[in-house]
Amino acid sequence: MSTTKKDIKKEPNDIRIGMGSRPRNVIKYATSVMDEKKLTELKFSAVGGSIGRLLDIVEVFKVLKPGLYQQNKISSVAYQTVDSNNVLLQQRLFPKLEVTLSKEEPKNKTEGFQGQMDEKKRKEIETIMNKRKEEREKNRGQRPRGGPRGRGGPRGRGRRAGFRGGRGFGGRPRRGQRPVARGPSRGRGNTRGTSSGRGRGGQRGGPSAPRGNRGRGSK
Repeated sequence: MSTTKKDIKKEPNDIRIGMGSRPRNVIKYATSVMDEKKLTELKFSAVGGSIGRLLDIVEVFKVLKPGLYQQNKISSVAYQTVDSNNVLLQQRLFPKLEVTLSKEEPKNKTEGFQGQMDEKKRKEIETIMNKRKEEREKNRGQRPRGGPRGRGGPRGRGRRAGFRGGRGFGGRPRRGQRPVARGPSRGRGNTRGTSSGRGRGGQRGGPSAPRGNRGRGSK
């Protein structure tokens, strides 16, 4: 009978850190494990790019929970790619870091052993963390609500610049031009209902004509 990863039961103190893990949620869970389940040891692990996040979580947790011992273990993990015939196609190695935090001093100390954090140093770091937390909450409370949206100013739709199909603002025709009838097949743009081309002043409209003859039929 083969054993898969789903068959392996994960212990509550086995905390695996991934790229999507949020430090705040991980620290909250680790605190509940120690306080509610009365466990004296936590095992953190991360692979590859998640190792940096693991170190941040461990350092913050040691400040919040004084008197912890730390053991570090570095290894590597191989990820293999095989085809349908179970033939190895590719294999990549990634570093893996395992950190064990315990309330009791371990009997077998490895090269990555770290003793309890100095209480004076821990208090200083805790004070800095509390100040930063207060500043974040203060800034969050002063953030305005319902303010302007976007880059251009208040919320809403602005006036469309330019003329529309040889018509002035509000749909009125310019002096000397006949009104343009609206139809269902008219396209969008600045030359609605008129011939393409630029009129006087570089504005889009009907074809340029001598002033005074616009809108009047030729004799």
